[in-house]
Amino acid sequence: MNLTRFEQFWLAEHQRLRDATDPKLQQQQFKFSEVTANTTQAQILQRAARLSERQGVLTQLHHWQQLRRLLTLVFAALAVLAGIGSSQAILSQPQPISLLFALSLLLLPNLLLFVFWLVFALRRPRPSGVTGVAYALLTLLQRKRGEGALEHSWLNHVQQQRLLQPLMALTTHGFWLLLSSAAWLTLLIYLSFNDYSFQWATTILASHQVQSIAQAINSLPHVLFAAELPLVTNSAAALTDANAAGRWLTLCLMTYGILPRALAALGALLLFFWRSQHMRLELQAEGYAAVVQGIARVQQRATTVDADNGDASEQLRFQYASHGSGHYTVSIDYEAAADFTASDDYLGVVATYADKQALVARFKDTPSAQLQVRVATRLTPDRSSLRYLAELAATTQQLTVILVRGQQATYLTPWQQQLEQYGVDYVVA
Repeated sequence: MNLTRFEQFWLAEHQRLRDATDPKLQQQQFKFSEVTANTTQAQILQRAARLSERQGVLTQLHHWQQLRRLLTLVFAALAVLAGIGSSQAILSQPQPISLLFALSLLLLPNLLLFVFWLVFALRRPRPSGVTGVAYALLTLLQRKRGEGALEHSWLNHVQQQRLLQPLMALTTHGFWLLLSSAAWLTLLIYLSFNDYSFQWATTILASHQVQSIAQAINSLPHVLFAAELPLVTNSAAALTDANAAGRWLTLCLMTYGILPRALAALGALLLFFWRSQHMRLELQAEGYAAVVQGIARVQQRATTVDADNGDASEQLRFQYASHGSGHYTVSIDYEAAADFTASDDYLGVVATYADKQALVARFKDTPSAQLQVRVATRLTPDRSSLRYLAELAATTQQLTVILVRGQQATYLTPWQQQLEQYGVDYVVA
């Protein structure tokens, strides 16, 4: 079950919506004891993945991804065909070809829609433009298969994680980038191996107006590629240098058609990956609370180790060694801090009865000067745990208990009360 991070969070949102509508049914199909992850978020993601596999949601997700890839190929093919067609439409005009007409056909639709995207698309909370068409087709195909709930959870997921805008931008700019690239490549091939003539044709514009427009258009290509403007003659019917005109036309298409879309698509891609890596579950959302509580109850029972009430009249005595050497640290039962960095004096985790007795035997003959014992506060301070600490106290000059909060500090206060009762030094980490 290889799922991407995006798919894991998507399934978690899908499962949250199901839990919110029928929590009892979902709890019947999954035992909280199956969760083995450490953090609350990872536990919810793990549960959602396993439930999705059992309920057949993973199969639906794979269908969704297959349809998405198919539609991507279809839209990419349409973009390429449209780009090829636009260049051929220009080059099939009676010669000499008007440079202003060629630029208008190649650049104006692209630039106008780019401006519309900047003004309108970034403000819309739902897919629009090319993304909206693709999303509508994908949704229609999914609902025909009876998988509409997955589409609803996908939209919720990308909106909550602020992924909708970069996805829309990536789809839109990717489509126009393919179209412009296909048009540029077609234009380059035809101009390289065919002979065409060009002119600054106009009917109502004066020659100085054409000159001003041409210089304005050439300003950016000149800065980026040192493009030279083809000679604008006084006679609109006069031909210009075909070689210079062809090169200038391709550089203008590169500058105003390809580069803006490429930069926008790259920015959208980087933003999408950055936000994907920083996705977080809203644990306060409806549907998560019962799951978190259920996992906590099971793990609380599972982490109550060595439960031993012992003799109520038994009085533990913490007596310390009169001499010792060396400073050591050890974790009891497990290490609760995920970011804990072990030092050279760290002895590891002692969890089994044999490990615990081996640790006592190690220091019995050669006591330590200081022993720090790390204890997870989600474990109960039962009598067997305190009895073992008393055994360790006899093997060191100074015993310090480090109470590790971890993800849950359920029994922090009882631990503090018990250690204060017996006069044991402790710190809270």
